[in-house]
Amino acid sequence: MKYWIDNHLKLFYLTELDFTNIFLEKNLPIIEKNYKLFPNRNKWNCNCHVIHDNDLDVEPIDFKFLKDNYTQIIKNFVNEFYKDKDFFLSDIWYNYYKEGQYQESHTHDSTFTAVHFILFNSKEHANLEFTDKEINKIKPIIKQNDFLIFPGQLEHYVPKNKNKTPRLTVAFGISLKDKKNL
Repeated sequence: MKYWIDNHLKLFYLTELDFTNIFLEKNLPIIEKNYKLFPNRNKWNCNCHVIHDNDLDVEPIDFKFLKDNYTQIIKNFVNEFYKDKDFFLSDIWYNYYKEGQYQESHTHDSTFTAVHFILFNSKEHANLEFTDKEINKIKPIIKQNDFLIFPGQLEHYVPKNKNKTPRLTVAFGISLKDKKNL
């Protein structure tokens, strides 16, 4: 299933990914190992564990598997809605939140931001929040395996994780550019 939450504004594109559990089974032990080394590791003013695909001082998760799958999804997304555009993906990172951890309010320099909700329970975890109250009224209800695309300039944050169950997302930027005339 894939759809725009608001067809007129085209703010949120949501689909479900079927490879989440395969990825999780193979990579969660690595994420836990990295978390033990750096429980609060990130490039921002927040309290969460973040590892980028270009970080060399930790054991890498299978970012290639993710990038290959995400590239195909974004290729289909662009071909369906932005036929006159080419795209490229930014670096990919994962965000791992244990009890008390959060992500501060921020934006991205990309056309779109994509978030894959790998470990997520809507009854236990706070949803991605937007600083614009009107946007929060129409944002989708997220569940595990969901893959959400939204404009990179929408200011967003992750509230403090209030339970012991970890929350895991993978995120990246998507930039569009005009196709070159050959």
